[in-house]
Amino acid sequence: MAGGSIRHAYVPAMEKRHILDLIWESAGPGAILAVGRGIRDAGYDPIWEAALRAPSPARLYAGWRRLENYGHSTNRVRIIELSETRTAFERYTVDTDAAPSVPENLLICGLIIALLEAIGCQGLTCRMPDANNRVVAIYGERQFVDSAFSGQMNTGYWEISWDRFEAPAHEPRAPESDLPLPIPDTCFGATRKAVNRAILLMFDDLLRQWKVAEIAREIGMSTRTFQRRLTEAGLSFSNLVRAVRVHEACRLLNNGDISITAAGFCAGFCDSAHFSRDFRASTGMTPSTYRSAVLQ
Repeated sequence: MAGGSIRHAYVPAMEKRHILDLIWESAGPGAILAVGRGIRDAGYDPIWEAALRAPSPARLYAGWRRLENYGHSTNRVRIIELSETRTAFERYTVDTDAAPSVPENLLICGLIIALLEAIGCQGLTCRMPDANNRVVAIYGERQFVDSAFSGQMNTGYWEISWDRFEAPAHEPRAPESDLPLPIPDTCFGATRKAVNRAILLMFDDLLRQWKVAEIAREIGMSTRTFQRRLTEAGLSFSNLVRAVRVHEACRLLNNGDISITAAGFCAGFCDSAHFSRDFRASTGMTPSTYRSAVLQ
């Protein structure tokens, strides 16, 4: 099932569940887990590209939680960090009439394994309890243990641990064009430099919900000094963050294969309401109107 037209196609939730059930019946649990883990070999997708840039498991988890909230997911994952190298995952639902199925649980398990390995978790092992609550290893040494599923498993809970974490190197991201910021021509070079460094930091990690103190620390300034630089540039921190996010959203909306929801999430907006409101305040039109205009 390669190709962008299939990968970006909308498939109703019940159809997805039916497809997973067919795979489960014909090929077994290992195939379901492998489907989730196959994200490593997928083509370009802005959400997974952003997830794979997570600099740590904790930041990956934060992005996962935000995605569930942003998409109003019915079936979710409770993430419990047990230590720096061990995490428990528990599937739950916010709709008692649509509890997650066994194949869906395994799909998510395989996906999380793939993401953790891709961002740098080395020597990863996944364990899951069986029907008698005995913990069984279902993944280790970069492969699934098919024999683990000879009996009934509690697929709604699993634990993942790893030996060490080594984040892979990434090419830094940057805006493709200058942001339309109202910085006065009389601004000192130090002010422009501070603003530009802040922009680059935010673009390199758009999913992160940046705080002014975090940006200041990253560029080697006190929070007070950085805020003074922003004032000199005629900016507030919230206006700078909005400009960065709207700029990236516009770039993503220019791609007709990317959904409006994905564009808002990947640009770093906390939910669709904030995306629509801030985008309209900055551009004078809604995201959908903007897309219609640029794709005509």
